[in-house]
Amino acid sequence: MFNPANQAHFSLDIEGANPDFKVLAFTGHEALNQPFRFDIELVSERSRLDLESLLHKPAFLAFTPDGRGVHGQVFGIAVGEIGNRLTHYHLTLVPRLAYLGLRHNQRIFQHLSVPQIIGQVLEDHGILADAYRFRLGPKAPPPRDYCTQYDESDLHFISRLCEEEGLHFHFEHQPDSHLLVFGEDASAFPKLGRPVAYLANTGQVADEPVIKRFGLRMEARTLRVTRRDYFFEKPRLLMEAAHTPQDDLPQPDLEDYDYPGRFSDRDRGRRLARQAQERHRRDYRLADGDSDEPRLVSGHLLSLSDHPKPEWNDLWLITALHHEGKQPQVLEEFASLDSAIDTLRNSATQALGLSASQPDGDFKQGYRNRFQAIPWDVPARPDLNHPKPRILGSQTAVVTGPKGEEIHCDRHGRIKVQFHWDREGQADEHTSCWLRVASSWAGNAYGAIAIPRIGMEVLVTFLEGDPDQPLVTGCLYHGVHQPPYELPAHKTRTLLKTDSSPGGGGYNELRIEDRKGQEQIYVHAQRDWDENIEHDQKIRVGHQRHDRVEGSVYSEFLGEQHHTLHKDRKTELKLDDHLTVGNEQHIRIGSNRLVEAGQEIHLKAGQKLVIEAGMELTLQAGGSFIKLDPGGITVSGPLAKLNAGGAPGKGSGLKALGPWLPASAALAMAGNRLNTAQPSALAKRLQEAAELEEEEEEEELDATETGITLRIGLFFDGTGNNLGNSALTAQCQRDDRELYDAESLDSLVEHCKRYGFKDMSPEGLFETAPDNSYGNAASNVALLYDLYTDNAVNQMPADTQQGAIKVYVEGIGTQSEGRDNLYSQATGQGSSGVTARVKQSPSAIAEQVTLFLSKNPAVSVARLEFDIFGFSRGAASARHFANEVLKPGGGVLAQALGPARLGLPADFDWARDVQINFIGLFDTVAAINAPLKGDFSVNDYNPGVNLYLPADCARKVLHITARDERRWQFALNRVFPGHEELALPGVHSNIGGGYRPQQTERLLLTKPEVTVITPRRPLEHSPAWQRALKEADRLMGRGLPGSGELRPIAWRAAQPKHERGMVPSERWMVAVAMDRTVYGDLSKVALRAMHEAAVKFEVPLKALPAEAAFQLPDDLVPIAEKLLDYARGASNRLTHEEERHLMGRYIHTSAHWVPTAGLLLSKPANQRLAYNQRPQEGYPE
Repeated sequence: MFNPANQAHFSLDIEGANPDFKVLAFTGHEALNQPFRFDIELVSERSRLDLESLLHKPAFLAFTPDGRGVHGQVFGIAVGEIGNRLTHYHLTLVPRLAYLGLRHNQRIFQHLSVPQIIGQVLEDHGILADAYRFRLGPKAPPPRDYCTQYDESDLHFISRLCEEEGLHFHFEHQPDSHLLVFGEDASAFPKLGRPVAYLANTGQVADEPVIKRFGLRMEARTLRVTRRDYFFEKPRLLMEAAHTPQDDLPQPDLEDYDYPGRFSDRDRGRRLARQAQERHRRDYRLADGDSDEPRLVSGHLLSLSDHPKPEWNDLWLITALHHEGKQPQVLEEFASLDSAIDTLRNSATQALGLSASQPDGDFKQGYRNRFQAIPWDVPARPDLNHPKPRILGSQTAVVTGPKGEEIHCDRHGRIKVQFHWDREGQADEHTSCWLRVASSWAGNAYGAIAIPRIGMEVLVTFLEGDPDQPLVTGCLYHGVHQPPYELPAHKTRTLLKTDSSPGGGGYNELRIEDRKGQEQIYVHAQRDWDENIEHDQKIRVGHQRHDRVEGSVYSEFLGEQHHTLHKDRKTELKLDDHLTVGNEQHIRIGSNRLVEAGQEIHLKAGQKLVIEAGMELTLQAGGSFIKLDPGGITVSGPLAKLNAGGAPGKGSGLKALGPWLPASAALAMAGNRLNTAQPSALAKRLQEAAELEEEEEEEELDATETGITLRIGLFFDGTGNNLGNSALTAQCQRDDRELYDAESLDSLVEHCKRYGFKDMSPEGLFETAPDNSYGNAASNVALLYDLYTDNAVNQMPADTQQGAIKVYVEGIGTQSEGRDNLYSQATGQGSSGVTARVKQSPSAIAEQVTLFLSKNPAVSVARLEFDIFGFSRGAASARHFANEVLKPGGGVLAQALGPARLGLPADFDWARDVQINFIGLFDTVAAINAPLKGDFSVNDYNPGVNLYLPADCARKVLHITARDERRWQFALNRVFPGHEELALPGVHSNIGGGYRPQQTERLLLTKPEVTVITPRRPLEHSPAWQRALKEADRLMGRGLPGSGELRPIAWRAAQPKHERGMVPSERWMVAVAMDRTVYGDLSKVALRAMHEAAVKFEVPLKALPAEAAFQLPDDLVPIAEKLLDYARGASNRLTHEEERHLMGRYIHTSAHWVPTAGLLLSKPANQRLAYNQRPQEGYPE
C-alpha cells in the first residue's frame, strides 16, 4: 500500500447539515448499468441527531486528500452503539437514479425514442437535463411508435430500455453533484487521466497508487446471432437478420436464434442482431485486478502501464468496481474494527447480489479496490437483466377515437383503445397504438369483419405476452351496453344487429330464433337490400307467402317466365293495366272467359280479325243485334241498312305503356387467392433465399412507398491526385508514340513540357515526370467516379424508383488546372485539407441536385442514400463526411440537402430517411500534422477529423490496405474493429492508384553507411560493403529488381583533416542502389475488388469497360484471380514465384533513402505503424 494511505483522508460532507461525522470505514460497489451503493460506517460525538432530516440529502464521500470520491444521496441512515463519547452510525449512499426503483407505474409512450422516454422518466423525478446526458453516436435509437411501462419500477423500465437498445450508463462525480451518462459505444467513456502503473503485490510499499494484480480470463461464448420476426404489412418478406463477427479464429458454431426478434424492418433487425452478438461476446475476454488507486471509476477508461505483458498496456474499460476503506485513526473507543467492517462489507455485497467475502486480516487501514475490465474496443452491451414484463391472459379496454366520430379505424381495420390502467390516456384517437382486430375469417379481399365502435368494451390479448403488441380478440357487453334482446327471456336467439351511424336510430338485423315451435329467421334492412345470385335461385315456401311492397315493383326476365297456379288467381289492379306482347299471345280458358269494361272494349287487328264460336255468335248494341247460329243469321233492329251510306264507329285506340327496367343490385368484387406459407429459409440455398428476400422487399417497397430514393455517390481523391489534372497530361503518359506523325509528336512534346515532362527516351517515354498532381495517373477513386450512374446527365427511366448523382472531390492539396497547395499536401490542413474538402462538398452536391431535378422534373425525392469512396487522406475525408451524414440533423449537409431544395415530404426525417449504403476506402492515411508545433504524421493525433466509423454506420464498409507499405510517415488508420479490412499486395498507390503506366525507379534501398578505406582494407573488404552485398542478395531473393539492376554502390564522402603520422585513409558512403522499370497495373486488382464488393451491395456502378486503363496484362491475370478469390473469402495464397513476380515488376518501392527537396520524406520503417479506430475525443458533437 502506498504511503499516503496511512493518513486519514476519508470524509463525508452532507449538504445543508453538519452532523460532525467521521468516516470509520466504508465499502461500495459500482458497475456499468446499475446504481452504485456505498455503505459507510461513521462515528460522531453527537448522539441525538435528527436522522430523518438527513434522509435524501446530497452527500459526498471523499476518498483522497485532493477531493476525489463519490457523490450521491442519503438513502438510509441508522444509529448503532452509543459509547461514552462517540456514537456509531451507518449510512447508505446511492445515486438519485436508485430512487426510481421505489416508484412503479403503468403508462404508455408514443412516437418517442428511448433517449426521449428515459429523459421524461428522469425529469418526472426531478433529475433534470443538467444531471443526465446522452453521449450517443450518429445513429441514435429510432422513435418507437408504442412503448409500454407495465407493472415495473421506473428504474427497471429505464434499465430494460437501455438493454433493449444496447445502451449503457455510468456516473461521473463532482463534489457537489453526479452526472448520469448514457452511451452506445466507447466514445461515451472518459479516460481516467494519467496511466496507472502495474506493480506486483510483493509487499513492497509504492510511492503512488498502483495496480497490484491484473489477470485475464477467456471463456466460450455464443458466436453468431440470428433473429426472425413477422410484420403483417409485409407478410411475404422474410423478416430475418443475422450477425457473425469477423474473426478468423476457429470456434464452435454456436448460434443464438430467437423469434420474435421485435423488429419490423430488416435494418433494425440487423442492428439488434449485431447488438445481441456483441452482448454475448462482451466478456469473452475479462480482466480482473486489485489496486489501491482511488481514481478508478466504473465506466471510465483505465490506461495500464508497466505490465510485463506489453499487449496489456492499453486502455481497459472498468465495468465493475468494489471499494473498501478503513480509517481506524478516528476511532477512540472501539478496540476492534474488523468485525464491524466485515459485517458492513458482507451486507453491501449481498445486497448487490455478490457472494460474501471473507475477512482479510492483513487489511487494517487505508483504501483498496478490486475491479473487472474489458478491452476498450469491445462494445459494452448490457446483459438482459431486466426482462420485459409479460401480460399473461387478456385484459379489457374501451375503444376510443376522435370527438364526433362513432367509428375510428385505419385501412387495416385497426382500432385504438384505452386500457383501464392507463391514467394518462385522454380517451381520444391518441390513447394507444393501432390494434389489429381478430376476425372469424380473413382472406385476401374476403372474410368477415366487424369494426368495434368507439365506446365498446373489447377483449385484448397480447402477442407473446408483449405489452407493446396488443390484439383485439372480441367485444363484451357490460352494465350499460346491454344485449339487443332481454336475456335470458330470448336465449334461443342468435343474431347480428347493427346501429346506423352516425346518430343511430336505425339498424340492420339478421336474427335466428330457435325456440321450438317459433323457429324463425328474421331479416331487417334499415334501407336497401341488394341481392346478386350468379346462377339459380330456388325458393320453397311450405305454407303461405305474403309480399307487401309499399312502392313499385320492377322486374326484368331475360329468359322465359313460367307460372303454374294450382288454384284460383285473384288479381286486382286499381288503376291501368298495360300489356305489350312482342309476337303472339295465346290464351286458353277451360270454361268461360268473362270480360266487362265500364266504357269500351276496342279490338284492332292489322290484317285480319276472326271471331269464331262453335254454336252462336251475337253482336248486340242499342237494342239491335245480329246473331249467327246453326239456324242462320238473324238481324233485328228498328231499321236494317245495307249499302245505305253512314260511317263505322271508332274505338279509343291502343295506348299501351312499356315497363320501367329494374335497378341493378349493388355489386362486390371477388376475393383473391391466398399466398401459401413460404418454406423455411433453412430449406433453401442461401443465395436463393437472399434473392427471394430482395425481390419481395422490392415488391413491397414499390407497392407501399411514394417518391424515389436518390443515391448520392461521393468520391474523395487522395493527396496529390486530381482527375482533371491527370486528364490534361494523360497523353504524356502513353507508350504508343509511334502512332503519331512528326508534327503531332512535336506538338505533344511541347504540351507535356509545359507540365514538367521531359527527357523522352528512344522508346518515346518521358523519363522525367513532374512530382505533382499533373504527373500522376487517375486514381481508383477517379475511375470509380467515372463508372457511377449519373441521372443529372442522363434522365432516369420512367419505371424506376431510384435515381443517382455523383460528386467528385479533388484530392488533398490540388486544384484543377491550378498549382498544388504544398502546405495542404504536407499537413492535411489548410484550404484544400481533409476537413476543408468535407466542408466544400455540400455546395458541389447541391449543384448536382439542381441539375438532377431539372433533368427529371416529374420526380419526387423521398429518401437519400449515400455511397462514399476515398483514398489516402481522401479516405480520411470520406470517414469524416460519413460522420456528418450520421448526425441526426445532417451536419454540414443540412442546408444543401434540406426539404426546400429537394422538395422532400413534410414528414422527412434525416435520421430515418437518410442512410449510408456503402463506404469504400483505399488505404486511409490521415496524417494531420503541424511540424512547427512538434506534431508529426506518425502519431494518432488528427485534430478536427473524426475517423471513427460506428459498427452500424453503413450497410457495408470495406477498407483495402497496402500490405507492403512501410514509409515512416505513412501510418495506417484502420477501420478495425468493427469493419472489414482487406490487405492486398502493394504499397499505398498500388492500392489506391495514381502510378503512371510505366516509370523508372533509381533509388537507394538502404541507408547510406560510412566506411573507412585504408591501403590494407579496400572498399570491397569493408564491413559496410559486405553488409550491402548481403542486403542486395536478400532483396533479390524477394524478386527485386525484376529486369533491372540492383547492386551496392559507393561514393567518396567528405574527408576529415589528416594529422601527420596517421595511417592514410578515406571515408566512403556505401548503400544498395536499384535502377529498374516498374509498371502501374497492380492497382487494377484493388479496383476490381472494390468494384465487385460495391456492386454486391447495389452501388450503381457500370461494368468495368474494355479500355487499357481498366484491363490487366496477361501475366497479371492469374495472380489477380487468386487475389480476388482471397478478397471473396477464399484461402488462396500466392506462390513464392508469384510474389517475386509482383515485387520485381509491379510493386513500387515507395520507401527509400533518396531525399526529396532535402528531406527524407520516404524514409523506411521496420514495420508500418497502424492505429486501430477508436472513438475520438470531442465526438459525437
